[in-house]
Amino acid sequence: MCWRIRMRRNAVLAALVTFAAIGGWLAVGLGAATVTTDTANFSAVGSDELANQTLGVDSGTQSLYVSLDNDTANATEPANVTVYEVVNGSETQVDTVQISAASGSIETYEFASLDTQNVSEYRVTVTGNASDIESAAVDIGTIEKVSGGGGLLGGSSSSLGAGGIAAIVVVGYLFLKD
Repeated sequence: MCWRIRMRRNAVLAALVTFAAIGGWLAVGLGAATVTTDTANFSAVGSDELANQTLGVDSGTQSLYVSLDNDTANATEPANVTVYEVVNGSETQVDTVQISAASGSIETYEFASLDTQNVSEYRVTVTGNASDIESAAVDIGTIEKVSGGGGLLGGSSSSLGAGGIAAIVVVGYLFLKD
């Protein structure tokens, strides 16, 4: 009877470790920010220009981002973010969203649909009510691609590599072996 209790305990531990590993993998792969868009509220947001920045991109650029930091600022209303492609001085709007950060949080919007083969500049504007969103609370920038390979998760954060699967199997086996 004692060996059955030990086997159940080991099976539970193996399951916990496996689920923890899968949860960690999902947290890495799915850790992008959430952006809630309320199109009915677009017109309710003030039209003060809070940021207007042109960003250069190349084949090493993964995405553009805009963060609304309400951790230290007092952003009580959402902000509208608009992304434009800039080609030979002409601009084409490619996305518009609304971001809002709850008190004590940071909300980030990421634009990853870059056409780096044909476009070398993007312009990002952020509009809102300047009295409700402190300009210091808005951050705009680029995220560069990180090349890598091997490692526990393989070369991509969106797929669990063979090394990651093998590690989970080995850990599970070690807990079940007794």
